[in-house]
Amino acid sequence: MNKVLYLECFAGAAGDMLVSALIDLGFAPERLEELLDMLHLENAGIKVNHVMRGAIHATLLSVESGDEQPHRHWTHIDALLADSSLPPEVKKNARRVFRRLAEAEGAVHGHSPETIHFHEVGAVDAIVDITGFCLGLYDLGITRLISSPLPLGAGETQSAHGIIPLPAPATVKLLADVPVYAYPKPVETVTPTGAALIATLAESFGPIPSMVLRGVGYGAGTRVDPDGPPNVVRALLGEDESQPETTERTVVIEANIDDMSPEYYEPLIDALEQAGALDVTLIPVIMKRGRPGVLLQVTAQQSALDFLLETTFTHSTTLGVRYYATERAVCERRVETVQTPHGPVRIKHAYYKGKEVGAKPEYKDLLALGLPIQEALAAVREARAKKD
Repeated sequence: MNKVLYLECFAGAAGDMLVSALIDLGFAPERLEELLDMLHLENAGIKVNHVMRGAIHATLLSVESGDEQPHRHWTHIDALLADSSLPPEVKKNARRVFRRLAEAEGAVHGHSPETIHFHEVGAVDAIVDITGFCLGLYDLGITRLISSPLPLGAGETQSAHGIIPLPAPATVKLLADVPVYAYPKPVETVTPTGAALIATLAESFGPIPSMVLRGVGYGAGTRVDPDGPPNVVRALLGEDESQPETTERTVVIEANIDDMSPEYYEPLIDALEQAGALDVTLIPVIMKRGRPGVLLQVTAQQSALDFLLETTFTHSTTLGVRYYATERAVCERRVETVQTPHGPVRIKHAYYKGKEVGAKPEYKDLLALGLPIQEALAAVREARAKKD
């Protein structure tokens, strides 16, 4: 079954609240400590406390950083994530969120995304919040994210750029096409980091979906409001029984290209994957007047359509694309980690309608063992036999 996470944001949403809710659901805080090491975030630490917000017992995440943290541009963070040992799905989602956040901040302040400093989005805590939330979704096996409409407060606040109105201009930019409503108090309810995570990763917005409820987590914010609703995000974890586990709604984008240098296709593919593409395929074709060309075919979740259209036009020479809604059959995937004498190897098991149809070691894990590939496979088979 598909694991579904529903975010009930009645008091707003911030990056730390979202990660805290996942911790309350069972995401291990130690994974955030590992994250600091993987991303080389020195002089930083993680603290998890349990607090009361109104009558609700919730988890509160604090990211502690030293005073000597360097300014980080989006391009630096993007390269750091790309080169990290994080699972590919986590890297892709985190890079998508950072890119969207940098573009929103750049548009608001009149800068290119590449020049945006991360003090404008919370420095180390934003890096931990964004990457940590993506890692938490992965570790908990969540395949669908749905959010309630988001409440927006009013008033003004002090920022690195001086006094700005609430909601923050970057938050408003990020929440284009997202359902929102007015919060009755003059406070910041949705931060840019929270807006970037939800706007980028949520499949849809609305009421609680039909699902079998398996758990609930409460993530606390730092604001204490004795007269308002508890400042928490409630995360409902469930299993979706509304459609077969092998069915997934997607969109396919296509473009015929005959005037683009082959060396430019690699950065195009990378940009599309960062923008949320599930698959990118290049097919040789013969076009009008016998000219050789390429059929670009992109498969993605429907929520990523606008972002992918913009990316296609920006990074390729095409002036028009086709797109249409589709469904695809997918196998359920479960990951098993086998400890060999040379290091761990993840094995991906594929299930169709509850029946296992295949199993395959992760190729990068095999390479990391430092052995010839046949010896690495033999070590995995031997470790599995001992485990069984």
